[in-house]
Amino acid sequence: MGANVVVLNQGYDHSFQAREQLLIEQLASFDELIVSFSGRLESCYSIDLCRASGVKIRAITLDNPTRSRSEIARTRRYCQRYGIEHWIIKTDEIVFCDRLPHIDGLIDPARRLYEFVQERADWARLPLLIPDAAEEKEAYLAHFGSLPANTLWLFADNGVTGRDFRYGFNKRELGRWGKGSNGCLSKRFSNPKLLKQRYLRMVDQAEQMLADMGLDEAQVFFHTLCDCTTTLARVRLPEHQRARAFDMQADILLALKGTEFDLVTLDMVQKERHELAI
Repeated sequence: MGANVVVLNQGYDHSFQAREQLLIEQLASFDELIVSFSGRLESCYSIDLCRASGVKIRAITLDNPTRSRSEIARTRRYCQRYGIEHWIIKTDEIVFCDRLPHIDGLIDPARRLYEFVQERADWARLPLLIPDAAEEKEAYLAHFGSLPANTLWLFADNGVTGRDFRYGFNKRELGRWGKGSNGCLSKRFSNPKLLKQRYLRMVDQAEQMLADMGLDEAQVFFHTLCDCTTTLARVRLPEHQRARAFDMQADILLALKGTEFDLVTLDMVQKERHELAI
């Protein structure tokens, strides 16, 4: 069991293992699947169960502005290691996810992936596995009303929650394929009006630079001052990396100003941990 999972309720662990085995058996009923592989922990856990089931896998990744470079790199490493055919589609479209505010013009990610899949004759006949949690599917349906044709929402239909995905991700030690996966970059914006491609790139570049400096769990939150022009990077770090960050203040300031941030602050609020005390 992974070091990040603390089991205080053996009943939960046993029921989790039983449901995981059921999912593996359901996946094994397919000859071949396309997996939507974002690099988030949900898709990493899902594709790992697909491998365990023996189903033949093809992976598709929609590389849009809300995806971090660390997550895209994780998808490449995983697919290269296991010889999985991998199609990365680069797009400037900002797609919907359950954590995004309901702003106008969001792209339906499942339907967009389905459209791309239909462009390839050898892919078009295959089911597209959407590795969303039950609450993510609920948010998707609330926003878009229906599910695209030939998509498979196996995990959501079996009641798998975000909490379950985190548990499975850590239990299978999938963090070894790359740290710093902090979810959709839209989470770094408290004001939806600031969610622009340029600012998303600034956040992504800032987090990547901090990772290169050894601060691989850093999150950079985007703010502007009252003048709505001056940009501020609020850096949040886990407690065990803060002392190192204090020693590197000058380097961090220089690096993040290089990504066009005007001001940089260090957030002293404890970052939510991924360990599960169940």
